[in-house]
Amino acid sequence: MENCKNCTVALQPDYDYCPKCSQKTHLHRLSMHEVVHEGIHYFTHADKGFFQLIRDLVIKGGTIAREYVEGKRKKYFPPLNFFLIVAALNLFAINVDETSDRPDMAREQAMKAYRIQTPEQKEAFLKVYNRQVEAIDFIKHNSNKTVLVMLPIMAFIFWLFYRRQPYNFTEHLIAGMFMYGFCTLVFVVISLVNLIFKWDVNYIYWLTLLLQLFYFSWFYYRFMGNRMRMRAYVASFSAIASVFIFVGLIVMFYMFGAF
Repeated sequence: MENCKNCTVALQPDYDYCPKCSQKTHLHRLSMHEVVHEGIHYFTHADKGFFQLIRDLVIKGGTIAREYVEGKRKKYFPPLNFFLIVAALNLFAINVDETSDRPDMAREQAMKAYRIQTPEQKEAFLKVYNRQVEAIDFIKHNSNKTVLVMLPIMAFIFWLFYRRQPYNFTEHLIAGMFMYGFCTLVFVVISLVNLIFKWDVNYIYWLTLLLQLFYFSWFYYRFMGNRMRMRAYVASFSAIASVFIFVGLIVMFYMFGAF
């Protein structure tokens, strides 16, 4: 009788997997083929692969989160792993996008809107505007950290709206990982495509914002068992607005030298 090399539990000769830790009982020496195979298998496993999860998020939406929190844990790609992978892809997309050259149309439009004419007015305006750009760039370049702050805020807002329902804050947080992660992934894809077309990035952000409002509402409607459609819209709008206000306050405080 052999023991599992991972957890040392005793194994019967006919065991293909360890009954305690689920590791394979028949192991081979590591090779590049096995390492690559395991990596591909992790993302494409028929039952719970990364790409399978994306497909399900498009088709099923919040039903996935509901099934996961109610016990179907092995069926789906882990939500935290999914969210962290998407956060890393988001950071990559933003850094790649920074290498493309685009005129600062927002600055020119703002100067016209505020009727900046004298050198003194221009100097004062540019001081505030440049601090705004610095704050936004900081948030963008640390997006993998900022999304980890935004996610609990959104989950808390949804929990407030559904606090009399059976799910606790952590379960709303899990739902947010699936939901917010999917929308962030769509933003990553659009940003990479935009490297070719070079649209105004403001259009990309507004498009993503509208997508979030639509997808969050549909997702939570399904998550709550196809009940309270209007509450799902109001909760989604409130969650997005809360994050928008939070980020806006940070940028505003930085613009005017609060820190």
